[in-house]
Amino acid sequence: MCANLLQKSITFLCVSLSLILAPCCVKANPEYVIGLTTQGMRNASVEDIEVGFNYLLGKMTEAKPYNMKIKVYPTVDHLSDAINNQKVMGYFGPPLLFLQNKDTFDTDYIFTPVLNDKVMQRYFLLVRKDNVIDKFEKLKNKSLSYCETDEVGIFYLNKLIKEKKLGQLDTFFSKMMVKKNPSLVISAVFFKETQASIVLESDFMVATELNPQLKTQLIAVEVSPEYITNMLAIHKNIEGPLTKSEYEAHVSSLGGAIKSKKMFQNYNYGSLKKIKLEDLNSVSDLINSLNDSKGLVK
Repeated sequence: MCANLLQKSITFLCVSLSLILAPCCVKANPEYVIGLTTQGMRNASVEDIEVGFNYLLGKMTEAKPYNMKIKVYPTVDHLSDAINNQKVMGYFGPPLLFLQNKDTFDTDYIFTPVLNDKVMQRYFLLVRKDNVIDKFEKLKNKSLSYCETDEVGIFYLNKLIKEKKLGQLDTFFSKMMVKKNPSLVISAVFFKETQASIVLESDFMVATELNPQLKTQLIAVEVSPEYITNMLAIHKNIEGPLTKSEYEAHVSSLGGAIKSKKMFQNYNYGSLKKIKLEDLNSVSDLINSLNDSKGLVK
């Protein structure tokens, strides 16, 4: 499943970027760098990500009047500096970095993947059904697993703990285990490595299709509101973005291409959908509700 997730992420993002960034009138071949951090990917090493992406991007843009490449930055701060200095013309990953730097981006060109026919996603806080834990408060001093890419899920847990006056996230759970991908997160609670896991509903649904026992053995004690959890943002100074009609035509073609590929069938991807800045209000409000969050957004 890990190999499929990596293949899915690389191919889906590459196809999406090649369609969205097609410039119309370019004098020379500019190089567009799409930045992400290791937090933006669920599997593999930095070398695997860059080599895999850049090989496919090279093939897909060899007849285009521009070059594209992926660059993985070591930290969010490094990527934020690159965005502000226009060394990066696109960003892929969780929404916090975009919200902190949204004046740098063209807010008419922000996008999110469609998962299970939905743009906004919910988080499930999972426990085993045979556990005595039947409500959130009983997770005090228990262990939790989560995926390093699920930044919004951690904000949601922070909010829950704050609203219930249960202290702080780092002291509420006895141990917090970071996993590289959702399947490992779900496996941790299923095999009793941890007593709870926070995971996207869409990831859980995929896992239950592959292993139906998960649905009979695990239950969600909390379900979050819906949030935008991953996004692609284009720099406001990028040359030649697509017109609305061109974008819509490409999205339609993209949806058909994705659905025709067997490797996407288990993940229920539909297309890359253009969203409005207002669609990020729920996640922005979530972050701003936490007085101790790293860098409040406006």
